[in-house]
Amino acid sequence: METPEFKRGFRGYDSDAVDQAWAESERQLSEANAANKELRLQINSLREQNSEWGNRLKYYEQIEKDLRDALVSAQRIANQVKDEATIQAEELLQSARSESEVILSEAARLSESKEIEADNMLIEKRMEIVQLEEQIQGLIEQKTELQTLVDQVRQYLEKIKDLII
Repeated sequence: METPEFKRGFRGYDSDAVDQAWAESERQLSEANAANKELRLQINSLREQNSEWGNRLKYYEQIEKDLRDALVSAQRIANQVKDEATIQAEELLQSARSESEVILSEAARLSESKEIEADNMLIEKRMEIVQLEEQIQGLIEQKTELQTLVDQVRQYLEKIKDLII
């Protein structure tokens, strides 16, 4: 905002020029106030979005933790099933040597099937984790972009503040 220069009149400054400068100052101040109000609304909106993205990130982090827990649990179960199949096979070998070939064959097939199922489950869970990590990374990037916008708005507000003052 420029400092107006007024011509001297008969009894001081030219009143029309002063009135005109005053009106222009009021208009500029009104525009600055309107822009400031709009920017404050935008900042509030961005804060709400930032909070929402933070909540989403927490939600996805909890999903990731749950999936990791499920993966560990699946590994334990697979190991238990494998151990139980081996123990069963040994007990059956001791109690019935005549049926040992049939029992060992069945136990090996069952163990292999469970290992394949467990491996398939592990692969699926790892793929889900990778997808979640990609989503989380996308959210982090969006958060960074939003932070940049907030910083730009703050700088703009500082400039407006400097102009008003």
